[in-house]
Formats: sequence, structure tokens, C-alpha cells
Amino acid sequence: MDKKFHLDIVTPNGNFSLGKIDYLRAPSTDGLFGVLARHIPSIIAIDTGIIKITINGKDEYYATSGGYADIKKESVSLILETAENANNIDIKRSEEAIKRATKCLNNPQEDLDRAKKAIERAKVRIAVAKKLARSFN
Repeated sequence: MDKKFHLDIVTPNGNFSLGKIDYLRAPSTDGLFGVLARHIPSIIAIDTGIIKITINGKDEYYATSGGYADIKKESVSLILETAENANNIDIKRSEEAIKRATKCLNNPQEDLDRAKKAIERAKVRIAVAKKLARSFN
């Protein structure tokens, strides 16, 4: 029995296959969920947060702003608004996004919900980038 399953990630900016992986952990709208090979088929709504993927015992991290997971026994497709690998995240740019969005929170004429979501996304991106940095120390 194969202990790996195929993972594809689909975003508006492109699709990519990570091939056979060992484990997937992602944030659902109800909390974290994990997937191993031969998982029961399901469709799960994904929330903003950190996706952890284990390939051959090595962890990779992605920041996402949501979407859904289509889980089948032999494969998983993540259909996401965004998926940023920790290697590609610019922490300084994320910190600047937090500053801009925080200024909007103090202006009642701004879209406060949008500003709060921008802060949440930027904080997730920073957390993902820092996880990568810790894995090298």
C-alpha cells in the first residue's frame, strides 16, 4: 500500500504539481486538518493560514489566503486564491503591508474588513517565511 499521494496546487496565477507527498496540513474554516495517503474523499474549505507539506521527510511551507481542498484516495487538489512558497516571501514587503493596512484601521471611511484581512494575510506570510528561516538554523 502506497504511503504517498499526489498533490496539485491550482491558483489564478498558475498550476503546479508537487508530485507524490507524505503529508499535508492546511487551515480549514473549522481549524487545521491533515491528510495522509488513502484519506476519505472530501471537499474542505480552506481559510487564510499556513499550509505544511511533507515530501520525503522534509517540510515545505506555503502561505494561502483561502480556497478549498478536493481530497480523493490517491490525490489532493488545492484550489487556492493564493499559494506562496516560503522561499518566495519578502518579509519587508509584508511588514510594509501591515503598516499600510493599520493606517486604514484608524480611518472610519476605509474598508475596515479589507484592512483586517490584509493584516492577517501579511502576518501569515511573515510566519511562513520565518518557519523557513528557522529550518536552516
